[in-house]
Amino acid sequence: MSAADRKQVREAIRKYTAAAAWEAGCIRENRPADFGYVRAHLRGYILSKYMMPEGECRSDRIADLTEASLARMMKVTPELAAQLDTARSCAGATSATVKKALLLQAMERELQIVLPAAEAVAAKDVTSMARLVVRCMGQGGGAARTVD
Repeated sequence: MSAADRKQVREAIRKYTAAAAWEAGCIRENRPADFGYVRAHLRGYILSKYMMPEGECRSDRIADLTEASLARMMKVTPELAAQLDTARSCAGATSATVKKALLLQAMERELQIVLPAAEAVAAKDVTSMARLVVRCMGQGGGAARTVD
């Protein structure tokens, strides 16, 4: 990778990190939480965390967004990325599963909420995730707990 390529990657990371922080701030400051507002900004947040421009994946399904993000990073089609995602960690998790888990952890930290793990994992699309986020925001929020 050339110096110019590395610079371009660093700039993209900065751009998407700033965008995700802005989207998270919009969600956090929206009290009482308005579902439509949270849903729109949550989609923007997920796309930013996945380093994808709006329009690259029109699906609302989190699995589709995750696969599209992996495909973008691997520079292959989403279908091929799903086929190639056979390498598993010690725990038996695919790259897509790990990516979603990291997204959920970041959401808790950056939105300053605690997501019920089973419900967060079960949320299949941005709309259901937004409903969960709105519900958690209504429960007082506070800093996300950490496990030492």
